[in-house]
Amino acid sequence: MKRSEQKAATRAAVLDLAAKRLRAEGLAGNGVQRLMRDCGLTHGGFYVHFPSKAALDAAALEAAMAEHAATLAALPEGLSRTERRRLRARAYLSRSHRDNPQSGCPLAALLSEAPRAPAAVRAAYQAMLARAVTEGDDARDPAPPSQELALAALAMGGLALARAVPDGALSDAILAACRDAAGLLADAYAQAEGDAP
Repeated sequence: MKRSEQKAATRAAVLDLAAKRLRAEGLAGNGVQRLMRDCGLTHGGFYVHFPSKAALDAAALEAAMAEHAATLAALPEGLSRTERRRLRARAYLSRSHRDNPQSGCPLAALLSEAPRAPAAVRAAYQAMLARAVTEGDDARDPAPPSQELALAALAMGGLALARAVPDGALSDAILAACRDAAGLLADAYAQAEGDAP
């Protein structure tokens, strides 16, 4: 393997682990020394791949979002916008998503940390949110961004809140209430646009 290929493979391995930890443990989960040690590398080798921890966190956020977006994109063909919204809400606001943050949405995982994150991380967060809102829907039938923003805020806030409470029954109730609200919003948007819900 060429040196450039090995360097790219090493960076990809570091980024993969960093993306998982970012979702599961937040920004603190990517301590440089621990991350590099767990990848079988030295602390000093980090700077060959990233200029700073903030750059790593921004890249990890982008990688995690790309992985998460791929799972949400796998909806059946031929669904109406309302049906797509309902299915996305059902998957997003699920026990499985709540209980597996390491493979879930990084935007919800960092919801409370993003306001205090370094500028590079906040910029990446905003870019990933914008991409989720504009690319998260069917390009053949795009939805108004304000509608997608409202649904995203409901879904991310609901998921973060469901993860925050220790009572399982309350957490399940939060998920169910937000799924129901997302469905009602999707129906209201469809009616306002003259489409059947």
